[in-house]
Amino acid sequence: MKSAIYTRINKKALRALAMACALAVPLPCMALAEAIPEATEAPAAANVLDGERESVRTAQRRLIELGLLSGSADGVLGPMTGDALTAYQAQNGLEATGHLDAATLEKLTHVDMDGLTAKDVQQRLIDLGYLQGTADGVIGPKSITALKQFQSLNGLAPNGKAGRDTLEALYAATAIALPDTLSQGSRGESVGRLQRRLAQFGFFEGEADESYGQSTANAVAAFQRHLIAQGHSADEITDDGAASPMTQYCLYADDYSSYLRDVTPGVSDSEALRIERRLVALGYTELPADDVLDEDSVAALALFRSEAGFDTPEVADKATIDALFAKDAPVAEFCVPHAIAKGDGGSVVRDVEEALVRGGMMTKMPTGQYGDAVEKAVDRLYAYLVSQKDPNAPLYADSKALSAEAVERLVDGLLSYRADDADDSEVARRVQSRLYTLLYLDKTGVDGHLGSDSRAALRSFQSANGLKTTGRADGDTMDLLFTTEAKSNPFPYRVEVSIDEQLVRVYALNDQGRYDLEQTFTCSTGLHDSTPRGVFLDGHPVNRWHHFEKFNCWAQYSFEVTGDIMFHSVIYGSDNENSLRSGSLYALGNPASHGCIRLKVEDAKWLYEHCKRGSVAIVIY
Repeated sequence: MKSAIYTRINKKALRALAMACALAVPLPCMALAEAIPEATEAPAAANVLDGERESVRTAQRRLIELGLLSGSADGVLGPMTGDALTAYQAQNGLEATGHLDAATLEKLTHVDMDGLTAKDVQQRLIDLGYLQGTADGVIGPKSITALKQFQSLNGLAPNGKAGRDTLEALYAATAIALPDTLSQGSRGESVGRLQRRLAQFGFFEGEADESYGQSTANAVAAFQRHLIAQGHSADEITDDGAASPMTQYCLYADDYSSYLRDVTPGVSDSEALRIERRLVALGYTELPADDVLDEDSVAALALFRSEAGFDTPEVADKATIDALFAKDAPVAEFCVPHAIAKGDGGSVVRDVEEALVRGGMMTKMPTGQYGDAVEKAVDRLYAYLVSQKDPNAPLYADSKALSAEAVERLVDGLLSYRADDADDSEVARRVQSRLYTLLYLDKTGVDGHLGSDSRAALRSFQSANGLKTTGRADGDTMDLLFTTEAKSNPFPYRVEVSIDEQLVRVYALNDQGRYDLEQTFTCSTGLHDSTPRGVFLDGHPVNRWHHFEKFNCWAQYSFEVTGDIMFHSVIYGSDNENSLRSGSLYALGNPASHGCIRLKVEDAKWLYEHCKRGSVAIVIY
């Protein structure tokens, strides 16, 4: 079954008599949903419809009425349905295939508009999802409401009367059908889609797992109460937590506005919870949502309004709310800064880490965790700002915590200005750290003195970035070096080793100057953190078989990282493939070596054959 609102080809053969219905109040429901796909075209005569559950169910109902089939219409074309179809086709001059094709369905579902009964029309409304229960032929308020709903959604005047135009639309192949009710226990894509749409409007939190549990039922009930608060009647919506056809129709309506009222900062309001959830989902804030628009949420909302092209009043008005909950609402480029402290994690911490790396204060790869490396980097930042007599220095005096202002200044480019005195040891170390993280300088090069290695790295940076290759930290170089526009050293390959994950990832430089993931290898790094971390730029193949004399073992395809630290295969007792020490193979995925990085033979061979000296930057973290 297709998820959400959809169009069914579902003609039902019905007999005798037209229905008369009384005029009732028109249904106050929104225009047709974005969830309604284009109407499905009627199939060509030769098309077999055996797998189209609604078409099969329609045919089964007619076959049961004709006495050719017993049981219920389950939408599955089994042997009994096939036999009934064969009999019907033989009786009506059709090819007796036992399959449901378009010609058979057309003949089965031909409707005599002049002979419809009230019961027939009720059944059709049930089939299309507008009416619940069984067809009893008694036209009461529920039947009239269902007919008006059908008329409203199918472009007819919602007068509750079954005139000729309404009957023709009701039995047309293009009649818009509402989806089946979803409730606790339901599973599948239709549930996942429901969860994603509820999350879009701030009613559902968590993963869209395609399972209708209590949290989904609570979200549906909250949405239903929201609809009732917007003016929907009890005949249309009940807050029972089951996603009825009308609940889904309103949820998926393309022009549905979830606006209920303006939300003012500092005032407790259930609508604030929805707003904050949406701001979190779009990446404007990462602070937990509650029922008050506090200072941080107001800042996040202001950033959203700026991204959406609005002015920035503090009140969340209708225009803001409609834009915020729109399907194409702009996603944040960055999270609004807030105060952070050691032990915290999240995107703001990562933004701070990236700013520290970009500014030459930290060389450790960002992890999104405020740990020892961030604390040390903030200490360095504070000392550096003091040495430069920067008035921002007091903001960073406490390296264990940063205020929202300190975060904002740092992320907004505190360290991107040009430093004039490159011979200053603190400035030199900052330059070297940045060259190191951009892969122009290896681990041993950060010493606070711009010597020959540093000047060679500067020339390489200048060349790769279209600058005059002076080998000096001149103004143009410094202006670019500490920005996001600075290009890293374009090695053909970048090999990253994650000690925590015990994985090696190989990236290859593409024609657009970006790196694509080429290979992923499981590895074993050193026991007791004996594999050195950092950037290494002189990696190269060594030999096909390598003897580790100290440990009396051999390995294939050795590739030097630095000194006696190598990539190589699993371990052998001799330079013979039959002497494999199987324990080293089983240990892959866990630290097991004396510092080297062990790989499967085929993975070590790939590195050995593809990554020549000067073609690879190795980053171990």
